[in-house]
Amino acid sequence: MKMSIQARKLAARTQGLCSNPVRSRHMLPILLLAMLTFPSLAGADTQDPYQKRIHTVTTVVVGIISYARWPAKPDPIRLCVTAPVQYAEGLFDPVLLTAPQPIKTLRIEIDNPQLATSCDVVYLGDVNAAQKQDFFHRISGHSILSISEKDMECAVGSAFCLQISNDQAGFKVNLDSLARSGVRVHPNVLQLARKKGPPQ
Repeated sequence: MKMSIQARKLAARTQGLCSNPVRSRHMLPILLLAMLTFPSLAGADTQDPYQKRIHTVTTVVVGIISYARWPAKPDPIRLCVTAPVQYAEGLFDPVLLTAPQPIKTLRIEIDNPQLATSCDVVYLGDVNAAQKQDFFHRISGHSILSISEKDMECAVGSAFCLQISNDQAGFKVNLDSLARSGVRVHPNVLQLARKKGPPQ
């Protein structure tokens, strides 16, 4: 699978940086900025715009997770996908489980209480205001990194909100939500957050 090859390359890149703190400090912003600016580096060698979005979203999400640190290191990192989503297909690639920092992706319904106890990362799809409020109330007090696929403003709720346009994907960061999550993310990743959403 093309996605498997690219996910393996991405995992190797990010793991190599994590294992060398000095190199990480200088190369991390370059690597992530390149992935966000040039989608082809994420392995989107297809001409289908939808498939390109899946590739770039996968690259950004795996990149964020690679530089996140939990109070107790999860092994594997449990990534839960919930609510209707458009671009999460690449996150289910089994090769992510073979990475140096393994990621196991699960599909869990938004009203399932296991979201608060069986997930280290939640990739949140399209939810209404009541579902969103209930979800964040339930995960409060748990060390869960939340990433929203559809939250352009990123004002309340998720720590990271994807900004998807054409075949590119960036992100915004809600620093208050991130601080409350108890999960630490490399500061250079936070500096790459887009100040504005992509053009509509």
